[in-house]
Amino acid sequence: MDAANSPSSARRDGGSLREPDDLPPMNTFLNRLLALRIADQNTLFRDLDSILAGVLERAGASGELERGIEDVVAEQLELASEEVVRTDPRSGAETRLLHFRLKTRRELMSLEAALARAEALGPAAALVLNERTGRAALVEHGLTLLGEDDRLAPAVRLVRPERSTLVAEAAFAESAWAPAEAGAWRGAWQAELEATDPWRTRELVLVTGLLLPIWGRLPARGAQVRRIKGPDGRRWLGRVLDPTLALQLKASLGLTDAAAAFAADPAATAAEVVKRGVELSLAGGLWLRRARVMDRWRLELVGAGAQRAALQGLGCFVEIIAYTPRVFVPLEPPAVLAAVLGRHPVQQVISPAEAA
Repeated sequence: MDAANSPSSARRDGGSLREPDDLPPMNTFLNRLLALRIADQNTLFRDLDSILAGVLERAGASGELERGIEDVVAEQLELASEEVVRTDPRSGAETRLLHFRLKTRRELMSLEAALARAEALGPAAALVLNERTGRAALVEHGLTLLGEDDRLAPAVRLVRPERSTLVAEAAFAESAWAPAEAGAWRGAWQAELEATDPWRTRELVLVTGLLLPIWGRLPARGAQVRRIKGPDGRRWLGRVLDPTLALQLKASLGLTDAAAAFAADPAATAAEVVKRGVELSLAGGLWLRRARVMDRWRLELVGAGAQRAALQGLGCFVEIIAYTPRVFVPLEPPAVLAAVLGRHPVQQVISPAEAA
């Protein structure tokens, strides 16, 4: 647009772009667009659509995108537990916490669909194989990603048989993905399709019923509203909570002791921290969080400098990384984590959305 319309007012004397508040008003911007040739307008709007798609994809991945009510259609459904967590004193309406086990069909992209998408993308597509895992992916170049500093950065979309992810171009260049010959790529894609179970079994916690009185106790981010449909025609509508947030909700309502619940099942606690990125504030000024060391996730105790000897006595181990001693909790046996949580009970839980 600079070359075609010379919007010099969008730049300072030094040539750098002005801050958003200093830019011309929107009607001026739109008038300049209308002054361009149709082909140039189409190019600009196509790039704008690509930028917006990247912003929406990142927001959806972080749980910030409000999608409205979405249906979850289960081929098999089991209501594992149902608990009344609050009864309204005036109306008698109940707030319930439901724990489901669902079996749903995976949405897998066939080899033919992947090749058709690559052909439609043209030069922007590339066939790659992961040199470590041998898995195949379709790469879409020429996208952008809104970084943590709210600046646009070049990005690529990795399309896999079951899902697609948007990653920074720099991170992709440093990864194990490498260009592949078409025949090897087809074989790897088809092999993964054949090895993947077409059904997915998962657990889901739904808070339903009267939600307004407890809405302030629910997480502000990642508000996912789902309508679960069972094969027998039953329906449930409510907000989805992960197990950690469900535990926090019960603790805030005085129904359970969060510290005792986390200590009672150390294996589940370790999975929440390592797999989901939950952070736990412990008594004594410690934090239990995950840390990537040598390309693997570990359980790290932060702030344990003065208590290293006592923690080692419980089974923890210390490694010196970048000249700094760091304390880690082994994942096996779970008794070590149970001992740590018994000595330093959980005081606060921060979910991944809140930590972001």
